[in-house]
Amino acid sequence: MRARSSARVLVGITAVALISAGCGGAKPGPAESSTTTQAAESAPPSAQQIARFGTSVDIAAPSGTASYTVDNLQPVPPDAQIIPAKGTMFAVDVTIVAKTGTTAYNGFYFVARAADGSTIAPAVGAVRPGITSGQLPQGQQIAGHVAYDVPQGQTISAIAFRDPQGKTLAVWAG
Repeated sequence: MRARSSARVLVGITAVALISAGCGGAKPGPAESSTTTQAAESAPPSAQQIARFGTSVDIAAPSGTASYTVDNLQPVPPDAQIIPAKGTMFAVDVTIVAKTGTTAYNGFYFVARAADGSTIAPAVGAVRPGITSGQLPQGQQIAGHVAYDVPQGQTISAIAFRDPQGKTLAVWAG
């Protein structure tokens, strides 16, 4: 039993090291049901800031605070694609709830991270209902899909939410 317990600890330590190094495929540890990130932070999220798919993350910006949830990373069947994929089309469900002030949203703020560390831009408008862009007043919400045309040989390891300047504010992974 002791050897099996030591192996589990080693696997857990290896998973944390892989996540910290930015390697895909490893699942993060348990996440809280909601975390808060300030838009003024300059460092990219650490391993502790990676949320599991389906977890709500509160993000504060000068104009207000909103809760963001990214979930259900799945392939999109060809007959459901508005814009045909060159590779394989994947999509995630995104829900944004404006908690205070007014929240500006844009589907281009959600980028996919490939397992090799590269980024995959969203294919906004490739599936319906899609997250495009707009303003949400306090108490309002929007839900839709953000799609990604994933090149052959690539896989998505995480979805990152960035501000308009490209700074990563939150990351969701398997």
